[in-house]
Amino acid sequence: MRTEKNLAASASGLLARRFYPVAVVVVTALAVSLLTRLVLLLTQSGWHEATPGQILAALAVGEVFDLVAALWLALGLTVYLTLLPERFWRSRFHHRFLLLNLAVFFFAMLFVGVIEFYFFAEFNGRFNFVAVDYLMFPTEVGENIWQSYPTGKVILVLAAVSAGLIFALRGRLHRAWQAEATPARHRWSFAAGHVALLTGVTALVSPDWSQVSADRPLNELAENGYYAFTNALLGRDAPYEGLYATREATAEQARLPALLAEPALDPASPLPQLPLRHIRASGPERRLNVVVVLEESLGSEFIGALHPRATSLSPEFDALTAQGTLLTHAYSTGNRTIRAIEATTASLPPLPGISIVRRAQSKDLFTLPALLRDRGYQTMFVYGGRALFDGMGGYLGANGVDRIVDQGDFPSGTFTTAWGAADEAIFTKAIAEMDALEATGKPFYTLILSVSNHRPYLFPQDHLQPLPGLKRRENVVRYADYALGRFVREAKEHAFFDHTLFVLMGDHGARVYGAAEIPLASYEVPVLFLAPGIVAAGARLDTLASSLDIPPTVLGILGFDYDSKFYGHDLFQIPPEAGRALMTHNNDIALLRGSTIAVLGLHESAEVYRVSPDESFTPVERPEASDQALIEDAIAYYHSADTLYRSGRGSFVSSAPRLARGAKPPG
Repeated sequence: MRTEKNLAASASGLLARRFYPVAVVVVTALAVSLLTRLVLLLTQSGWHEATPGQILAALAVGEVFDLVAALWLALGLTVYLTLLPERFWRSRFHHRFLLLNLAVFFFAMLFVGVIEFYFFAEFNGRFNFVAVDYLMFPTEVGENIWQSYPTGKVILVLAAVSAGLIFALRGRLHRAWQAEATPARHRWSFAAGHVALLTGVTALVSPDWSQVSADRPLNELAENGYYAFTNALLGRDAPYEGLYATREATAEQARLPALLAEPALDPASPLPQLPLRHIRASGPERRLNVVVVLEESLGSEFIGALHPRATSLSPEFDALTAQGTLLTHAYSTGNRTIRAIEATTASLPPLPGISIVRRAQSKDLFTLPALLRDRGYQTMFVYGGRALFDGMGGYLGANGVDRIVDQGDFPSGTFTTAWGAADEAIFTKAIAEMDALEATGKPFYTLILSVSNHRPYLFPQDHLQPLPGLKRRENVVRYADYALGRFVREAKEHAFFDHTLFVLMGDHGARVYGAAEIPLASYEVPVLFLAPGIVAAGARLDTLASSLDIPPTVLGILGFDYDSKFYGHDLFQIPPEAGRALMTHNNDIALLRGSTIAVLGLHESAEVYRVSPDESFTPVERPEASDQALIEDAIAYYHSADTLYRSGRGSFVSSAPRLARGAKPPG
């Protein structure tokens, strides 16, 4: 007992002397983290069906995560103070140096808390893969933050608060400097104790502790931002195996024929290993131009043709639906633009971790632009921002796209935001570039990515004025819709229009919200196929669809025979009951079929939910045979795709003799 009291007294003395700044750091980190959690609890709308007990559990578990984060944040200071000689500890220079660093720490903690508040409001979650990805591109993200939020005022307020905290603590810090010297053996004992406590708590705590309810945002609230960010950083390129459920390779491979089957599959031409298989043309070959327009953050919720509202935000898109075929039940594979790019080019399920667009090994993949280029097409990407953002330009250039047009190619004076040139300028540039491609006499593929429908929600008001009474976001949706309609009207006046297939679609929903593990409402996107005289006008296709179905559907419309590695279906050929959607959210991956969704999570977890008409989830407590089959299908989809990609077997396989550059294509 006396020994324990002596140890406690020794630790208390160290915290009052040499290691008092460590105590300040730990207490500050705990206090700011708790304050952030309480603010989020009070300001984020509704916790759905969470009980008071679950909310208290989220707060309690959160304190444990906060302790882990605080101990890690303080570790460097502990090591520094342990190694620092006594004479430097007592020097006036060091006194000022440490005060300055504590002030910076206070400011940083508070600033991260503010960022986390806005991040949670936008993505309904703690720092995740989105935050990790954003940090890789400080130019766009920094400008976006400055344009979207009162950043200057926030910095001034937080700087004043930080200075005030230093002023309040100056007396205690001065007494710590004046206290008796700390023997080296005591310093090393304190450091060893810090490391031991940190190691023990870190090993004990699991991310699963945050699962306190069926309410996903409440589970996110239970986490700590630093802890969640670290897990996301470590899992950016994590392999599927070892983290998610697997089965014997033969069992998974046996499920693929049914999962990838469609009427165009040629049973007379078996190929050695799925997903490689031969797709027969379902009609005459048409060497149409292909233009895929990815509209930034255009969720189905904004489209009047899908979700009518008093004041339509999408009159142009709604009018265009009378000229083409609209998918009424389509979902994006993720909540980032690069997920839409990988899906609409490579037709792969969204692999866990970061998108393949960001991965260095993503070269010479089997993609729609690579296949079309192999058939003699010219290929191009038009984007209003910098193509290096999120690795988009590098990925597309390495996978079939020959020409990249980005922000540097727009004339000076073009209206721009943090994300690049406004949509009108993007579409005007795209038409000029497509005119040049048309003049060569060869068909072309063009991928266009818009930017305006994104925070900070700024747009040129030369042709469209904001409507009073609408939010900034709603007005920028109106502008994006106006620019899209203007693009199609102008394209009709150009020679390429009559032999072009347009795919107009949202890249992902507007924001992430909802209690479900996979917030479906945030993933629903409009997809419109437009090709005069070829695609039915005014038709609506209700088949459940995924953005990874775009490449095979486009090739089906073109009437191409080809050897495929795509995981998508030709939506115009499969029976409605064969529709399904694959998607990822944070660490979870999912397969939706009908009104049932299988969700695969870390630690090889697998859950099944019933999806109600309002897209809320109800856990299936007693899975039926069909539910277990859906889980097995999800495992086969994702594990086989991950294996295909990592093994290098996802590389491009020519389905026709490659043309020499400049040679004339057949037909």
